[in-house]
Formats: sequence, C-alpha cells, structure tokens
Amino acid sequence: MHRAYHPPPRLPKKRFRWWRVLPWLAVAYALTGFYSVQPNERAVVRRCGKVLPQVSEPGLHFGFPYGIDRVVKVRVEEQKQVGVGMSRLGRSAKEPASQSGVGINQWSRALGREIQPQQAECLTGDNNVILLSANVQYQIEDVHRYLFGTADVPVLVENAVAGALCGEVSKMEVDDVLTTRRGWLQTEVQRHAQDTLDRYEAGVRITSVLLDERTGPPQEVADAFRDVTAAREDCQRAINEAEGYAARLRQSAEADADSLLQQAEGFAQKTTLLAESGAERFRLLQAELANGRELTVRRLILETMEEVLPRMKKIVSDREASESVDLGIMQPEE
Repeated sequence: MHRAYHPPPRLPKKRFRWWRVLPWLAVAYALTGFYSVQPNERAVVRRCGKVLPQVSEPGLHFGFPYGIDRVVKVRVEEQKQVGVGMSRLGRSAKEPASQSGVGINQWSRALGREIQPQQAECLTGDNNVILLSANVQYQIEDVHRYLFGTADVPVLVENAVAGALCGEVSKMEVDDVLTTRRGWLQTEVQRHAQDTLDRYEAGVRITSVLLDERTGPPQEVADAFRDVTAAREDCQRAINEAEGYAARLRQSAEADADSLLQQAEGFAQKTTLLAESGAERFRLLQAELANGRELTVRRLILETMEEVLPRMKKIVSDREASESVDLGIMQPEE
C-alpha cells in the first residue's frame, strides 16, 4: 500500500519594493550635480538651456543634477592656433562645385598656373604679387562670448587676420613686406585683427601673428627676387664697409687734429711764456740802467762773455815769446 505524495508547501515570493531603492537613486542623481573645474579651466552652466551669468572658477562646485544643468568647460590658458592662407579655398576644393563655387583647379586654369592650397596671393602697394601665409595664436578672454557669441571662432580669427593682412600689404612695397618692415607688418595686422574681433565680440585675444617661411614671391619670379635680394644685400654690405672705413678715417683724422691742436696750444703757451719772461727781463734791465748805467753795462758785458766764450775756440800765447805764432786765421789763397 503506497502513501500518497504530497508536494512541500511553496514559500510565498518576496515582492521587490521599489520604494526602498528610490532614496539611493535620488542620492545618485543628486550627486550628478557636483562637478570640478581644473586650474587651467573655466566653466559655464546652462540651466534648462539658459546660460547662467556667472563663470565657475577652478574648484569643486554643486548645481542641479544632470538634465537640468549642463556644464561647458573651456581651457582659458591654452594657446590656440590657426593658420591664415588659402586654407578655406583648400577645403572648398574637396566639396562639389555647386556648393563651394570655384575650386583650386578652376583657379589654376584661370591663372594659367598651379596655385598652392596653403598660401594666399595678395597684391602689394607697388603692384607685385606676393604669397602670404601666417600662423596666429590666440587665447580665450571672455568665456561667455567665446562659447555663445560666435558659431566658429577659428574661422572668424582666420578671416579677421586675413583681411587685416591683405589690407596692410596693399599699402606696402614688396621689399618692405619681405625684409625691413616685416615685424611692423605683423604688429599692425595683430592690432587691426584684434579690433575686428572686438567688434564682433568673439571673446578671444590674439597673442601673436607670425609670417612663416612660405611668405614670398610666386615660384615664377622667385629666382629674380632672390637675385634682387642678393644684390641689395651686396649693396648694403658695400655701404656698411664704406661707412666703416669712413668712420675709421674720421676717427684717425680727429685724433690727428686733436694732437696737432694740443701741440699748437703747447707751443703757443711756451712762446707766450718766453715772450713774457723776456719782456719782464728787459723791464728789469731798464730799471737797473736807470739806477746805475756803467755798472749795468759792465755786468751785461761780463754775462755775455760768460755765455759766448765757452763756445769759442781759445788760443793762449806767451807775451814774451820771440817767435811769431801762426794762429791759422788767414788761409793763403791757392
């Protein structure tokens, strides 16, 4: 006789209670409101799409959780760089002609030669064509304007510098652009481009504009420009050598003139002193002659003989000598 099988009673299932997890989810969601800003960064908060006016400084900050607040961080101390030339034309060459208009190949056919995609051709004030290419560095100055004032800041910086560069070059001679006034040109382009960016409220500050080594004449006339530059350098070197030689001669002549002047002044002083001493001596003699003429004349004769006799040849003869002595004064005529 078999026993009837009775299955074990089933334990009731525990129902998952979401309300127990909700506090943890709320805490995790609230923690998304914390954000940190690095020392070289600044942050701007967009709350429900609206940009808050304050800028978050470096450190830990708390706002509304994700979805309500959106934090945009930018590196304000980073040096950003953009190249100025024909980069836009180079980009448009890869696009369809209906969208970009004229590409590099069409420009080349129009000019009858190949153009370089990273250089811009500009006409100088003396009607010479020159290839321009520059590197521009800039920094963020106003975070709000940089993020929300302009759609594409690098393109705006490139256009501003390119416009200022062409405007200044069109007023200069090609030799000045390539040699003597290159530094002045870079400074003026930076100043005018910064004025343009300030008018557009781009929120950036240009730190440097440097013409690179690709700036120069077109390839067709590059050899002639090099010859002209070499000749100009030779001319300037000859001028410098001539000016140096002239400076050396001038210094030598000035030194000789100073020496002669000093000698003349010394001789004049010496002559003046001698004349004054002689005049004083004669005045003293005149006074002595007035007091005792005979004694003074005798003294003058003795002093003169004392001065003259040592320089004369003297012969002493005995008065009592019987024979005559030939002094050799009278020479017989032959």
